[in-house]
Amino acid sequence: MQTPLVRVLMCLALLSPAALRAEETPPEAPVSRSRTVLLLGDSLIVTSFGEALEERLNGQPGVRAVRRAKSSTGLARPDFFDWMQVGREEVEKHQPDVVVVIMGGNDGQGLTDGQGKAMAQWGASHWTATYRQRVEDFLGVLEAPGRRVLWVALPITGLPRFERKLGIIRAVLREAVSARGGAVHLDTRPFFTDPRGTLLKEAPVDGFRKPMRLRMEDGVHFTLAGGRYFAGKVHPEVVRLLEAPAPAAPAEPEAPAVCREPEADLSLVPLVFTRP
Repeated sequence: MQTPLVRVLMCLALLSPAALRAEETPPEAPVSRSRTVLLLGDSLIVTSFGEALEERLNGQPGVRAVRRAKSSTGLARPDFFDWMQVGREEVEKHQPDVVVVIMGGNDGQGLTDGQGKAMAQWGASHWTATYRQRVEDFLGVLEAPGRRVLWVALPITGLPRFERKLGIIRAVLREAVSARGGAVHLDTRPFFTDPRGTLLKEAPVDGFRKPMRLRMEDGVHFTLAGGRYFAGKVHPEVVRLLEAPAPAAPAEPEAPAVCREPEADLSLVPLVFTRP
């Protein structure tokens, strides 16, 4: 007849192999969260640059890239295309981790409101301040806790008259973006100039055997090879932002300290008896 002690020892002997196997089973690897990149902009996002950047990002495991673009648009004419509304809709729809923006090349004109009413004529003294406020408002629409915005500067074109306008627009964009904690301004001049500052017309491009022409005949938009070249320069910065720690939320101000008089210790107060 088995004693209780013998039965316990037999149960332990039967269970021990299963316990050992459980210990040897490696824990499941944590599932990495899919990260989303939203690309917003004008014809540069519509055409080869936007296409190539989207393709590169979607080729990375755990990354999803989506594009929303409209040619001949910017922040100057919300009566024609309202980027404030569209930007709000896109970030709410996709909840991106990083938003990549390139626009401004069409903004060298008078600013209007959503109904087409003139707000500031190009060249007027208050145009710069009005445009900067519009850029800041747009950034406010795109930003959210833990989200980064990468604003890609307009590439140099080498067209003197156009460059005079772009110089003003680039300066406003750089200052407005750089002032935001969750936004990064990417200078693109080094991508399209040689060490002497001369505009690059051709460059080596992945997938092509010889240096390829970067721009189309208008001097602004990119060839297929030029779009791939530009995307290859911007892509590492997007990846860096995806891998960087999320920007910390601004700390709430501490409540001011309240000074109070120390309470008296009544046990130390001598008792005074008065004669009735």
